[in-house]
Amino acid sequence: MQARLQIQIRKSFNSNQKWLRPPKKLIYVDETRYLVTGSPLEDVSQYDVYIDHTHNDDSESISSGATPTSSDSGQRKSSAPSSNAGILNRHSPQNHDMFSGAGSPPMGLQPPESLSEAKPDNQFNVPSLHAGDTLPIHSLGNIMTSTFHEVSVLPLKNRMEALLFRHYIQKLAICLDLCDPLRHFELVVPERAGICHTLLNAVFAIAARHLSHTTDFDPLASNRYHDECLKYLIPMLNHTSAVSDENLFAATIILRMLEEMDGSTTGQDNYSHLLGIHAFVNVGDQYMIPGSLSAASFWVGLRQEIYIAVITQQSVKLSLDHFVVDRSFEPTDDYTWSNRAIVHLADVLNFCFGENPPTVSQWNALREASDKWSQTRPVSFNPFFYRERTANSAFPEIWHGSSCHVIGIQHHILAQLFLTQFDPTIPRVGTNRRAAIKRMTDRIEDLVRELCGIATCNQWTPPSMFTASMGIAMFGDQFGERSDQEALVDILKKTEGDHARPTAAIQQQLMKAWGWIPDNDE
Repeated sequence: MQARLQIQIRKSFNSNQKWLRPPKKLIYVDETRYLVTGSPLEDVSQYDVYIDHTHNDDSESISSGATPTSSDSGQRKSSAPSSNAGILNRHSPQNHDMFSGAGSPPMGLQPPESLSEAKPDNQFNVPSLHAGDTLPIHSLGNIMTSTFHEVSVLPLKNRMEALLFRHYIQKLAICLDLCDPLRHFELVVPERAGICHTLLNAVFAIAARHLSHTTDFDPLASNRYHDECLKYLIPMLNHTSAVSDENLFAATIILRMLEEMDGSTTGQDNYSHLLGIHAFVNVGDQYMIPGSLSAASFWVGLRQEIYIAVITQQSVKLSLDHFVVDRSFEPTDDYTWSNRAIVHLADVLNFCFGENPPTVSQWNALREASDKWSQTRPVSFNPFFYRERTANSAFPEIWHGSSCHVIGIQHHILAQLFLTQFDPTIPRVGTNRRAAIKRMTDRIEDLVRELCGIATCNQWTPPSMFTASMGIAMFGDQFGERSDQEALVDILKKTEGDHARPTAAIQQQLMKAWGWIPDNDE
C-alpha cells in the first residue's frame, strides 16, 4: 500500500523534480492555546511540543537546482506551523545574529566614537527588500531570533543614542499618542524597545531623521537605523507570527511616520514602497484589543492612511471593518469621539475618491453623520478661548486644551471641506450655478480659516500643523487675497521648518495657482 502510494506521488511530479531533505529534528506545535491567547511570542514551554529525532544525521549535498537549506535553528518541516517558527528559535540558545550575547546592543547600535561611524551588520545579506517580497521560509527563524532579545538593552551605553531615545519620547511620541489616553507610544514603546531590536532601531531612526530635518544633525545617521529595520521587518510581513506581534506593528507605524517626513505633498503617490500596516491590521480582531499597543497602532495607522489619501487624492486603503471602529453617537470618552471623527473623514474620502461614482444619497448620509457628530459631541470639544479674526489677521484665535480635541475637530473640518467641495447638488449649468459656486467657495474659505486658526494657536501639538497643511494643499488655491495667501504659505513653511514635514512642493504649486510665479507647464 505504501509502495503504491509512493509510485502515485512520483507520477504527479516531473522526473527531474528536485527534492529537499527534511531537517534532522521535526518540531510539532499544538496551536490551540496560541489561538486562544492571541500572543505569538509567548514562552513555548506552555505548548505541547514533540520533537521527532528519527531522521538520520548523515548529510547529502543538494543538487544545483534545489534551494539550499539553512541550519536547524531556521529550518522547519512544511507541516510545522509557520507562526511558531520564530517562537521556537527565539528561545533557542543558538546563534543570535544581531546580538553577540545577552544584553548586548544591536549590530549597528554599538557605541561608536561618533554616530556617523555606526555601520549595521549585514550578516543576512538581504538585498533591496520591498513590501510583498518573500524570503525563503527557513530564514524566518533566524530573523525572529535577531529581532527579539530576552534581556533589555536599557539603559543604553551610547550617549548619542540615548539623546535620540529622549528626543523620541519628548518630541515625537506626542504626534502618535493624540487620541490615546494610555499614551502607548510615549510610555510603552520605549520599554518594549529594550527587548525588541527592530522597535529600538525604529525609535533611533525617526529621532535622527527629525533632528536632521530641523537641526544640523547627521543626515545619514537615520538611514543606517532605517535600513537595519527594513532588513529584518519586511521579510517577516508574510508570516503570521510576525504580523500578530504588536511591537513590530508599532515599529512599522514609526517607520511610516519617518517616510512621511521624506515624502512630499505633490499629489504623486510616493508611498507605494511604504511598509504596509495592512498586514498587521488584517491578521484579525483577536489581536486588536482595545487599550492595547496594537489598537493604538491601528488608530495612528489610520491617520497616516488618511494623510496619504488626501495628498494623493485616493481612497483610504486600510480596512475599517474592525470592532474597534465606532461610528455610533452614543456617549463615551473624548478620545473615542475624536476617533469617530477620524473614521468619518475616512468614509468621506472613500466617497470622494472611491471606485464607484458618488451618489446624492451617499452624500446626504455623510452630511447627516457630520452634522450629528457636531450636535452630539461633548461640550469639552468647545475651545476655552475664541476670538474672531480681525482685519489684520487671516485666521481666528481658537485655543484648545487637549490634543485629542484639536485632532478631532480638525478631522471633522476636513470632512466638511470635502463634502462641500464634492456637493452633488450644485448645478452643473444654468443661472443658479454661479451663486452656488460662490456659496461653496465662501464656505470652504471659512472652514480653512478655522482649520488654520486651530493650528496656529495650538502648535504645542505638532499634528495640528500637519492637518492644517493638508487642508491648505487641497483648498488653498481658492483664496484670492494676497494677505490670506501669505498667511497660508507661512503655515506651510513653519510646518516644514519646525516639524520636518515637507511642504516645498505644494508651496510652489499654490504660488503658480495664485499667479505669484509663472507656470512653466503651460
